[in-house]
Amino acid sequence: MKIESNQSLLQQVLPRYELAAASVYPLRSYNNFVYRVESADKQRFSLRICGFPTMKRRSMEDEMLWLHFVAQRNPRLAPRPIANNQGEWVTAIPTLEGERLCSLFAWVEGSELRNTVTPADLHKVGRCVAALHNVAREFPFPDASNDFRSDYRYDQSLMHDHRGWIGQHRDTIGPAHVELLVRAVDYVLAAMDRIDMTPANYGMIHADLSFGNLLVDEEEIYLIDFEQLGRGHYLYDFAVLWSELHAAVGDFAAGWQSFVAGYGEVAELPFRHQAELNPFIIATQLNHLDWVYNTDNPVVRAEFLPQLPLVYAAIRERLDAFGGYP
Repeated sequence: MKIESNQSLLQQVLPRYELAAASVYPLRSYNNFVYRVESADKQRFSLRICGFPTMKRRSMEDEMLWLHFVAQRNPRLAPRPIANNQGEWVTAIPTLEGERLCSLFAWVEGSELRNTVTPADLHKVGRCVAALHNVAREFPFPDASNDFRSDYRYDQSLMHDHRGWIGQHRDTIGPAHVELLVRAVDYVLAAMDRIDMTPANYGMIHADLSFGNLLVDEEEIYLIDFEQLGRGHYLYDFAVLWSELHAAVGDFAAGWQSFVAGYGEVAELPFRHQAELNPFIIATQLNHLDWVYNTDNPVVRAEFLPQLPLVYAAIRERLDAFGGYP
């Protein structure tokens, strides 16, 4: 679906928030369509239209419940969801392809940290992520009888799921890379099995701490885009940020040390030695491959398929360096 074809959706969803006369500006569209909405009295909001007709409403409602929980405690840590005129955080609009789920958020001012990140910024990011994990420890985490965001897991469950798509795409992946990925899954699973899943190190995580989801405004850092919110080890959030920083231009060591120092000022670090991060870095690489091989988005395929040899090389190098053998 192209952005311009969302006009009919916008005409249906905006009145549900008493914003029929608002001005709308497209922001970005990857998996979802995001807009800045400005009311007649100059109030600003962010509107997200889910790009997947298969998205489960319950899962999206869980996300909104979490965001509300976090924003009540610290509005810098999550954008506040806004209910529609029926008191719902998720608005369903019927289409020929199925329901399109929409959510409105209070506007978060700021510019993305992309290409402008500094050690000082990363120190603040560390403090924010630690504060987010502290809030997660307050959240009544679901037990086996509760399926809260159960479709979004960044633990052993997801590692087992990787075996399925690796097998399905084995001809495309090739025998050597299939062997590498099986080895990587076994290594990550063994490492995760050694970590107790307690509130001290496991809970609801952001799971997508890319620089594009970190905003800076007047020297304050704000966290946005919790679409990938799910259950996982806090180390997974560290690994995503590590990978993002490692790919950026600048002094990696200084930036990473600043992030870790900032985190440690607010919460206890979830690792004793940096080597403990290694399996989670590989987990993020496996998840990236999962996304690229299984996406229906041709833009994603065109952009990321050519980069996969570099991902395979990085996995192999890391496994070899840390003794990642079954």
